[in-house]
Amino acid sequence: MSRLSMVRLAELPGLPCPYCGRSVGTDAAWAASAATLWGWCGVKLTATAGRVDGLLLLGPDEDSGRAVVKVMWVRPGCTGAGYGRQLVQAAAAGLVSRRVRELVATGSRQQVRCEAPPREFLREVGFTRSIDDRLWHLELDRAVVGERSGVRSALERLVQSLRPVTPPNPAGGAISGRVNRS
Repeated sequence: MSRLSMVRLAELPGLPCPYCGRSVGTDAAWAASAATLWGWCGVKLTATAGRVDGLLLLGPDEDSGRAVVKVMWVRPGCTGAGYGRQLVQAAAAGLVSRRVRELVATGSRQQVRCEAPPREFLREVGFTRSIDDRLWHLELDRAVVGERSGVRSALERLVQSLRPVTPPNPAGGAISGRVNRS
């Protein structure tokens, strides 16, 4: 079973990319800024054995209502299991609670790179392309409303099932025992 958790600044050096081997240092300005603003700078997905199988690191944009994807990867052999989607959803939930409205990412067209997730993946998890073909945006208000509406509709169905059912009208237009015939 895997577990999602927020990434703290001190953890960054111990989270190298499995593709390029780079890790982000605690001295990265965007990471320090994210940790100061939000109390965390990303989300990680840890497998049962304690191995990190996915990572999404974020930094604040100049616009305080935006966050930027700085690093994102899912370990080779773990792709296609929904880990990337879980990382984006967990980050979105954490950012909405910090009043961030939008998540921005640079999409990669060619090869897997930790600083630019594949464009097709971004599209599948709800990002939309901007005028610049490389930039992708995810409106967090819309993403979270979708989640809430699912919960809300389930609650409405439950409430509806508890209401008394009004009997249907009789067939043939009969009302109060009287039949209307033409």
